[in-house]
Amino acid sequence: MPAYKELDISDAGRALRKKLIDDPGAFAVVVAGPSGVGKTSICETILEVEVDVCKCVTTTTRPKRTDEVDGVSRHFVSVDEFETMLKRGEFIENAVVHGYLYGATFDAVGEALDKGQVMLMDVDVQGVATWQKALRDRCVTVFVVPPSLDVLAKRLAARESEVESMFNLRMENAIDELRQSNTGDFIIVNDKLENSVSDLRAIIRAGRRSTSRMNNALCALSLGSSDSHSSR
Repeated sequence: MPAYKELDISDAGRALRKKLIDDPGAFAVVVAGPSGVGKTSICETILEVEVDVCKCVTTTTRPKRTDEVDGVSRHFVSVDEFETMLKRGEFIENAVVHGYLYGATFDAVGEALDKGQVMLMDVDVQGVATWQKALRDRCVTVFVVPPSLDVLAKRLAARESEVESMFNLRMENAIDELRQSNTGDFIIVNDKLENSVSDLRAIIRAGRRSTSRMNNALCALSLGSSDSHSSR
């Protein structure tokens, strides 16, 4: 497996933020946490109940699971295809996770944020810093953690797709990743799905009312600045 350097996303992030100047309400909610913590289930439920929240369809070399649809769940590509996209500079973020390549393209992110949308991202912990650097105030980060390590182990063990070697790897990674939970804006303890969904909906509502995204309302009162995002 080839090694990948961290992308220099300064130019890509700057270009993306410039593209969003006329859409002050557009921002990303980046949900992170170790594998098996339940972040995907939380995000899928949010997408069902929040009509103006959309997902960014990421690209991966991981094999497609039986319940996934190519182009909807993710874009599933070969390693060679991923490498070609990487060389063309198509990714704003990419990572190697459990031996597979993952990435979000500039076009996919721009499409998800188009027209003031809220983009919901389900990412692994190592991707959080990249999104914070690329989107700055357009990014709200949320870490999902389990109520205990025993609960996390049971959730991972319940996955039919997990062989013993992969289970052990994911548990080892989970402990390391949970130590980074304090780098996000919010933390959700996923004890019950309905409570976690309610927490995330509240975070999204608060994100919509942040000062940087309420500039249009202030402009209507002649109190805002029409170029408040121009330097971001």
